[in-house]
Amino acid sequence: LRYASRPRGRLLLDEGAVRAVRERHASLLAAGVTGVTGEFLADDPVELVGPDGAVVARGLVAYDARELPDLLGRKTADLDPEHRREVVHRDEMVLVGRRVVG
Repeated sequence: LRYASRPRGRLLLDEGAVRAVRERHASLLAAGVTGVTGEFLADDPVELVGPDGAVVARGLVAYDARELPDLLGRKTADLDPEHRREVVHRDEMVLVGRRVVG
């Protein structure tokens, strides 16, 4: 994922989602996504980008780009049952960029 795939789009994350992905190695949930760029389909590679514009991770997205705007910023419990899965599962994500030391 880190080097062999060409991202088809970007998911813009809030600071809480960046911390969850980087520090806790958590899956990305809709609540932490603030924006979407690009045209992609489910299972396409995308970049996960923090508020500062830095790429945090790459992963395989679970939704088409056109599905995501209605999910952005919403808690999982507030979503319809068919949308209660991770946007990017931690098992389908690789961290890139700076490392947290300590």
